[in-house]
Amino acid sequence: MKKMKIVIWVSALFLFVLITAAVLAADKEKEVQKIGKMGERELTAAAKERLAKKYPGEKWEAYKFPKYVFISEAVQMGYKIAVKEYQQLAKFPCYCFCEDMGHKNLAYCFLDKGVPGKFDDHASTCNICYTQAMRAFLWKELGATDPEMLRAFKEIYGK
Repeated sequence: MKKMKIVIWVSALFLFVLITAAVLAADKEKEVQKIGKMGERELTAAAKERLAKKYPGEKWEAYKFPKYVFISEAVQMGYKIAVKEYQQLAKFPCYCFCEDMGHKNLAYCFLDKGVPGKFDDHASTCNICYTQAMRAFLWKELGATDPEMLRAFKEIYGK
């Protein structure tokens, strides 16, 4: 009788864990989709808030951003993400067709050859690049996996 109670209790606990995991996965997927549907202003505000929380007190001026980075707040967020999260951006193709310029991934749109040190001005005039960078950053902070992000990018940009 005691063993039966233990089996029932363990089974119930296991079922609870499975249901909780399914609910959390569904919530994360909804958030991934929400970020995918955000416009530039919403993305910029969300990225700005998250960057401030993740990198409090960051001395952004130390990166010596070129003047073109200050065209808009959205562009600034893209470049700030690029200098801090370039390895994450390097995992994804850019969807603006800049591979003809020699860009091998999204990091190249912001950083010369995709690594910190020198900047590339391409992303400063390409809303696909900087919004894609903001999405990648926000999704990563949400806990989305690289395959989940890649799938979401394909849904948004159709490639």
